[in-house]
Parts: sequence; structure tokens; C-alpha cells
Amino acid sequence: MAKKVLITGGGGFIGIELAKNLAAKGLQVRLFDLDFTRYDELCSRLGNCPKVEKVQGSVLDTAQVSNAVKGCEYVVHLAAMLGVGRTEKKRMECLNINILGTINVLEACVKEKAKKILLSSSSEIFGEVSGAPVKEDSPKQPISVYAVTKLAGEEYLKAYEARYGLKYSIVRFFNVYGPGQVAQFVMPRFIKNVSEGRSPIVHGEGSQIRAFCFVEDAAEGAVKALLSEAGDNETFNIGNDKEPITMKDLAEKVIAISGKNLKLEFVSMIESDRKPEREIQRRIPCIDKAKSVLGYEPKVSLEQGIKKVMDINYIVDTWLENS
Repeated sequence: MAKKVLITGGGGFIGIELAKNLAAKGLQVRLFDLDFTRYDELCSRLGNCPKVEKVQGSVLDTAQVSNAVKGCEYVVHLAAMLGVGRTEKKRMECLNINILGTINVLEACVKEKAKKILLSSSSEIFGEVSGAPVKEDSPKQPISVYAVTKLAGEEYLKAYEARYGLKYSIVRFFNVYGPGQVAQFVMPRFIKNVSEGRSPIVHGEGSQIRAFCFVEDAAEGAVKALLSEAGDNETFNIGNDKEPITMKDLAEKVIAISGKNLKLEFVSMIESDRKPEREIQRRIPCIDKAKSVLGYEPKVSLEQGIKKVMDINYIVDTWLENS
């Protein structure tokens, strides 16, 4: 019988790519989320929905979590409250969902005898790192509530491995983008504006530098960490280090790919989701460890990824009220 894997937060745009990847590798996939409306819509647009089991519930409900984990050898924990601006406004809710939710998943893994858990962490835990690229052992200087919760989640995984022998892998995603993403993030926001014939809005001078990773590549990296014994009890940066770009140049690139005649619109950093004094100017991942240990190699270029998002034409305006 094929091994079974649970994906919490499986209704999101990363969840669907993980489900596709894992199902293609012969695993039985169970998804756990509050709502699957957007998953179903994205699946229909992608046109190649994996065969999965869907379980509706919250990571804050211990009984629902335990039931979801039952019978699964692997667990991928994606469920979290996302968005820097959003989580700063709902700090206690973010702390509860991202920390207590992670503890509930870990407790269920121990109770139901899961063999391994993979945690979706974030490059946000590093804050502003002088120099580039950012390595796994670079200083951790989180400057948002969201980042603090992700770093806490990492430490809980290590504690549960030490206490219960629960194997884990941690993947720190760097600026993942793809179809079905919420437009509060910079890449989908640029693409949505341009696709609708509106100028992309750049905060500040647009000098902030990021390196973007298409969701298919990010999912492949996460699956490699989950299924490889070499990934046991290890932490990996997962991103694409090949094409770092400023926000100004990214906006211009999206316009150029669209073929439309649009100009950039610049607004003050005060209007962004991050206070000016807390903006991170440069973030580029070092993925050497993932390459050498897991054989991870991102394949989708920035232009190819942007075109895929435009072609599928499904960017979500905002988060669901109950997510």
C-alpha cells in the first residue's frame, strides 16, 4: 500500500503543488484546511488535479488535527496565518494559529505515530542580513510577529525530535510565487495590476532586492527534503538564487512580458504592508546545502514563471475571512 501524507493548509497555492508532486511520486495525499473553495478553483484552471482526500478543519482543534494525522506516515505543515501587514494587525491570532497550531500538529504526530514532519518556515526569520546570500546559519533577526512564530515553530520541531524521536525537515521558503496566490504579495500584485491594465505600484524607490522562486520548484525542494533520509533533522533554504531583482525592475519586467504600454506608479513606503524602518532591503538565498544534500535545482526562470501566472490568470484578491 502506498504511503500516506497529510498536508495541513493544503488548500493553498503551495499545497496544491505539493499534492501534485507527491501524488505523482505514488503517495496517497490527504489535505487538511479550513476551506477548499480556492483549491478547487485553482485545480480546475490548472487542469490536472491530483487525486486527494480532503478533510476540513482547523489546526486549533486538537481532535480534528489528530483525526487528520491518523494513518499518515508523513505530515507537511503549511497551515499558518500569512502576510506581514495582516499578522501585525492580528498579532494574538497569528501567535495562536502559528505556534499553538504547530504544537497541536506535533502532538498529533506523536499520538498517531507519524514518522516524519516537514515544516514550512520562512526567510522572514532572518530579518535584514548584511551581505548576501543568506545561509541557513546566518543570524536570525526576525522583525515581525509572523517571523517570530516561524522561528518558534522550528524550535518546537527540534524539541519534539529530541524528546520523542519524531524526525523532521524544515524548509525556509524564499519569495515563492505562483497562480492562486493572494494579491497582497508583491509578485501577484504586480501581475494582477498589469493584467487588468493598471500601473504596478512600487513602494519607495523600488530598490529592494529579492530572488523569486516559482511554486513548482519550491514544492519539489520541499518534497525532496521530506522523502530523503539525507533531509532528516535538517534545515534547508528553498528558493531560486539565479535572478535577484529590484522591485522597480521586477515591475518593469512584468509590464514587458505583458506587452502592455504602462508606466510604474511610485508610492511612499508608508503605504506598504511594512513600516519603512522595518523594510528588508536585500534578501537572496544561498541554496548550496539543498543542492548538495538533496539534489535540489530550481528550473523555472523568472520570465517563464511570470508567463505561467499570467496564462492561468488566477490571483486571489484577499484572504478568506476564516483563514
